[in-house]
Amino acid sequence: MSFATAAQEIVFDALDGNLTGCAVFDTAPFLPEAAPSTTFPYCVIGEDQVLPWDTDDTLGADVVVTLHFWSRAKGNKQVKALMDQAYGLLNRATISKAGYNVVDCLYEFGEVVPDPDASTKHGVQRYRLTIQAG
Repeated sequence: MSFATAAQEIVFDALDGNLTGCAVFDTAPFLPEAAPSTTFPYCVIGEDQVLPWDTDDTLGADVVVTLHFWSRAKGNKQVKALMDQAYGLLNRATISKAGYNVVDCLYEFGEVVPDPDASTKHGVQRYRLTIQAG
């Protein structure tokens, strides 16, 4: 298994079922232009960047994972609350994954931006997971 795949599974396992009223996906679900607001909120584990973090005797990687939060609730409160929950579940958390040693998971960035449709809020966060093969 690759470090990117391991990071994806680690983040999914930490978030799935733990974000209030929010489904977690690894690919955004298809939503037609006029999708009902009942399909929101949801979170997508999106892009990642993998950088080597090897030592003389251990393979490892820093994997930067981007999370996307989508909400159609009025204002930014819901999307920010979901991002706060994700922060509480991931930042500096003690995380385990069979076959890997998760050295750390650190919050790097977060912002909320309006979507071009003017009714959807888009929250973005990035986390850096330092992982060693174990």
